[in-house]
Amino acid sequence: MIDILLIEDDRVLGGAVAQRLQLEGFQVRWVDTCAAAMDALRQRRPGFVLADIRLPDGSGEDLYRRALPHLGDTPILFVTAFADIGQAVRLVRAGADDYLTKPYDVDALVERIRALASEPGAAGVPVFGLAPATEGLARDLQRLAARDLPVLLRGETGVGKEVAARHMHAQSARAAQPFVAVNCGAIARELMESQFFGHERGAFTGAVSAHAGHFEEAGEGTLFLDEIGELDTRLQTALLRVLQDGVFRRLGARSDQQFRGRIIAATNADLNARMAQREFREDLYFRLAVVELTIPPLRQRPDEVAPLARRFVREAAERNGMPGLRLDDAAMAALAAHAWPGNVRELRNRIERAAALVDGECIGLADLFPEERLDVPLPATLADAREQAELEQIERALALSGGRVSEAARRLGISRTTLWKRRRKPLDDDASASEGATP
Repeated sequence: MIDILLIEDDRVLGGAVAQRLQLEGFQVRWVDTCAAAMDALRQRRPGFVLADIRLPDGSGEDLYRRALPHLGDTPILFVTAFADIGQAVRLVRAGADDYLTKPYDVDALVERIRALASEPGAAGVPVFGLAPATEGLARDLQRLAARDLPVLLRGETGVGKEVAARHMHAQSARAAQPFVAVNCGAIARELMESQFFGHERGAFTGAVSAHAGHFEEAGEGTLFLDEIGELDTRLQTALLRVLQDGVFRRLGARSDQQFRGRIIAATNADLNARMAQREFREDLYFRLAVVELTIPPLRQRPDEVAPLARRFVREAAERNGMPGLRLDDAAMAALAAHAWPGNVRELRNRIERAAALVDGECIGLADLFPEERLDVPLPATLADAREQAELEQIERALALSGGRVSEAARRLGISRTTLWKRRRKPLDDDASASEGATP
């Protein structure tokens, strides 16, 4: 039975919707405030969330920001009046699944829930074990799901480290508890302690209310620390204490709280090099890496490209209401030949973009790789072709790295200086040619 969390402060509408959903065979928990919704999410992760965008103690954006660590892959659909459509659109862009405008058709809502929701405890099929390169990894993930040992996942950006962590959580005894994913590299250093440990009201300037940190939000669930290599050294010491003693303390609090959750960490950084440079604590590494698993890049698991692509197409088709969506032969051949510098994330993103923009129901080569233009003239010489290919790979690596030169250089296996020089060379050659040209 699908568990639905209904968040609606209108007593008449909430009662009517709850009754109808129960008659349709759903299990419904009905709350009427953001605070009550957070309590319900901490108790048990639902299979679907239906939330009003205006609540007595907060907006839809407030609710979504607070609820996100507890949602995992749970679909969330917001209900809005016409005046709040702008906020609803922002929420969808931020990751919410959809929105409805009042008044809405309950029959259509029921169909939408059945299409999006999942049964309690049902985990998505993992993206590992579809090829010999990851069969052992899939078995290890299954074994580790039943154990509470800390796990360190290593691998390039986009290989599926969070997917692996979510799979372990979903297959564990903690599946009904929150899965809280934290990107350690995305939190400002001055906010890290408050974000991880929480704070009491008045603990520092601007602390106008108490705040539960990530350890508290995880409860008895799983705290996933992504990009652990980017964690500030001061926070590394505090995290080590939690791992050793099992306790943490909010900023401004007088007593400790017990941490009963599980920690899974992930990194694409060379932690051995960082330990050698004293940028990462060795004792913390050994606490986190009780079990260490490396997820290979997609280019080393080519047998997984086709089944993953078909799965992502199927998921996109279900979301977009396109039951006939498919990949043609040329597209499948191009997927098999591509080097996948962005790994599984790049594969998913290409298919999502193609599904959204395709004209018809057949995804072709040009839909997946619009940057590969067939009308580009041939380079004049082999050296020009090599230079052009290098420049294209550099630009692609920069795009996949969000413009970060150091990460792009790491992807390409060259230094930042080499990347900069090779990217500048065609411009320099053009400038030299212009200067030497006859007026």
